[in-house]
Amino acid sequence: MFDFLAKLLGYVLQGCYFITKNYIAAIILFTLALQLLLLPFAIKQQKNTIKQASMRPKEMAIRKKYAGRNDQKSQQKCQQEIMEMYQKEGFSPAAGCLPMIIQIILLLPVWQLLTRPLEIMFGLSATSCNKLYFEVFGTAPSGNAPQVKLLTALRDPSIISTSGEYSALLSDRSKLFDMTLFGADLGTSPIEAWGTSLWWLIFIPILNLGLMYLSQFLSRKFAPQTQQQAQMSGSMKIMMIVLPLITFWISFKYAAALGVYWIIRTIYSIAQQLLLAKLMPQPVFTDEDFKQAERDMKNKKPTPVPKDYAQKEIRSLHHIDDE
Repeated sequence: MFDFLAKLLGYVLQGCYFITKNYIAAIILFTLALQLLLLPFAIKQQKNTIKQASMRPKEMAIRKKYAGRNDQKSQQKCQQEIMEMYQKEGFSPAAGCLPMIIQIILLLPVWQLLTRPLEIMFGLSATSCNKLYFEVFGTAPSGNAPQVKLLTALRDPSIISTSGEYSALLSDRSKLFDMTLFGADLGTSPIEAWGTSLWWLIFIPILNLGLMYLSQFLSRKFAPQTQQQAQMSGSMKIMMIVLPLITFWISFKYAAALGVYWIIRTIYSIAQQLLLAKLMPQPVFTDEDFKQAERDMKNKKPTPVPKDYAQKEIRSLHHIDDE
């Protein structure tokens, strides 16, 4: 499944490169295409967020009802009433997970596409790529994305392979991506570039780190306040710190091409968050709205007792021995 998606996305990236004739511009166009593809799911998630935010006065009234009662039974009853209120209002908390699941599903194919371009887009096997790498550089493949480095090198017309299996690949070098940025080979990772003339590639993971923290901040800001409170728990705080650090390490260790994609994707994601928050804002409530929700909660009629239950004879256990 993931290989199929990677090949499908490879055709899209090749089309973008054919239009732009520039790898960075192609990545920008390619990422925009993916964001537009996922936009309907993002809009649905925003609507789901607005729906949850609209129920906030009722939810806060329920939570206030059980305030100070920390025993397990009371907490379970509180959650049960909230879930019943969600069900009555037609809201499903799980509906907001779909866009995240789709993004996770697409992450691996995009990873394969950007780190194994000769396999995914040009049909070479991993073994053939390793053999060609040795012919070109005279050493075994090294680095975390050697195919990216090899792809750029193969654009040099002086490189001629003695093996016929590469004739189709080298017959039209215009199809091979020029994966350079300001003269730097994007197949080089920032960790490999450290201490060389390409030291400035370190700014790619640093920029990734900053943008990821900004994205996390906006996600918390635009989330319903009840979600914001949940996010302040210890485990969520740790995740919000660790995830950007993981992004930094990956973009520091792997080919700079992957880090560039991640930067562009995060910028699009931030822009999308700001745009949807502007076009589809969450409802704003006053203190009176919360007080009214509390009054409604107090005036709520108790659940009626079933008729058959009322007709049953209730006998006290105090007299069980009398029988």
